[in-house]
Amino acid sequence: MWKVDIYLETDSTFQGKRERKCGYVLATMVKNEEKTKENFGKSNGTYHQSVLVTLAEALSRMNVSSEICVHTQDGYVASRIPKLEEMAGEGWRDGKGELIKNAVEWEQIYRLVHAFPDPHKMAARSEKHSYSTWLQEMMKKDGCKRIIGTGLESETRPESGNNGVSGNVCP
Repeated sequence: MWKVDIYLETDSTFQGKRERKCGYVLATMVKNEEKTKENFGKSNGTYHQSVLVTLAEALSRMNVSSEICVHTQDGYVASRIPKLEEMAGEGWRDGKGELIKNAVEWEQIYRLVHAFPDPHKMAARSEKHSYSTWLQEMMKKDGCKRIIGTGLESETRPESGNNGVSGNVCP
């Protein structure tokens, strides 16, 4: 099984709804060499929602089942990723029976995790990571004109190539 690291960043951690730039790096080791794919865009939503939409877009690029470690400074999202199956089992509802916040985005991530006969194995770390500064710099340079998350419903995957990382997957 491939090992993949997904590094996520936004240009703002403001909790309210607003337009923000987002970016991610997919990284894997191939023949002892790190290979990466990255993408940037804009999202209009809360901080958590923007991180989730960016994660869904990164997952949509996966083409084989993998062990994935998500690196994000969003502690809430990182803490909920290991509970994805539990949230799905509860119908995306909290203890009061109300839909959880960002249920649509969480359900999209769940579908992408289960897009293969063997689902991805997911873990997460809440941290400033090795790509944080680079992603921030690239978001400042790049116009980030494309809207993140457009076309995710089709769940298209790349035609060929590997997707992920051998190496730094979290415990």
